[in-house]
Amino acid sequence: MSKYELGHEIRKFTWSEGGEKKSVDLRQIRALRDFADVKAGASGGWVEDDASLSQQGDCWIYDENSVVFGGARVSGNARLTQPCDIRDGAKISDNAWIDHAQISDHAHVSGNAMVQRSQVRGECHIFGEARVMNGSLVLAAKGLTPDREQQLHIYGHATVNASRVVHQAQIYGHALLSYAFVEHRAEVYENAMLEGNEENDVWVCDCAQVYGNARVVAGKGEEDVPTLRYSAQVYGHAVVEGNCVLKHHVEVFDHARLSGGPLMLDDGARIFGNAQIKGNVLIEDGVQVFDNAVVEAYNGDPLHLRGRRTLNGDQHITRTPMLGAL
Repeated sequence: MSKYELGHEIRKFTWSEGGEKKSVDLRQIRALRDFADVKAGASGGWVEDDASLSQQGDCWIYDENSVVFGGARVSGNARLTQPCDIRDGAKISDNAWIDHAQISDHAHVSGNAMVQRSQVRGECHIFGEARVMNGSLVLAAKGLTPDREQQLHIYGHATVNASRVVHQAQIYGHALLSYAFVEHRAEVYENAMLEGNEENDVWVCDCAQVYGNARVVAGKGEEDVPTLRYSAQVYGHAVVEGNCVLKHHVEVFDHARLSGGPLMLDDGARIFGNAQIKGNVLIEDGVQVFDNAVVEAYNGDPLHLRGRRTLNGDQHITRTPMLGAL
């Protein structure tokens, strides 16, 4: 027996796309029998046709201001609560929960994933126990890199909060993003945390990776935007905080800590062990800092390390060494 029917009333839903006004005729769903927490006779959202909402499972569109159209499909035990806009080939399946959100352009939300008060657009997959919430934007785009078929994924127990995840990025494990921007083929996974705030996002771009128990933390000053680019990696228990930029093939790991700024690492610099880098520092060209070594610039004066140097033990560097001093 069918669980719902389509009402006879036609509602014309209109929107603008690329400056062109479009419209579609929708009909309201009405339950024919009790199932899950839905009672016979209850009215729900508006759909383009009976392919928009499966007659199987306990899936339902609860809010009368929700719409599903353009080849989008809701199936399994999926729930749509509060006003939702599901369109253009989007798929909501399994036990997914969509709450006051827009899902479109062949995005797929499945498993026990939740999307709340956010937008998901483009060919991507959000699944497992993942959560996308609090005004986040997921904007998938394939074909921008040599990995032309790589698809944006958010899965595992990952949480994306007030953040933007775009292109072909991968977010998984128990990763936590809050006020972050992750783009291109960047990855954030395991127990990594990106901790931005209302003033500044954390940026992880290109092919950069943050994983392990690492933390990347934004400050509240105008330039306190930590940024990882060009295959930079932060992992282990490392912490990167404030106005820090990590570029080509940089690694920061173990219990290393970067803070202050403006601080830049480039060209294969490696910071690890219990090393600390503080202040207005530029480290490049394969420099390695490890053990308990500290590189600390005082009073805003710039400090520059380059040239395949190694700092270790308990060394404490507070000014740019003279050529050949290290």
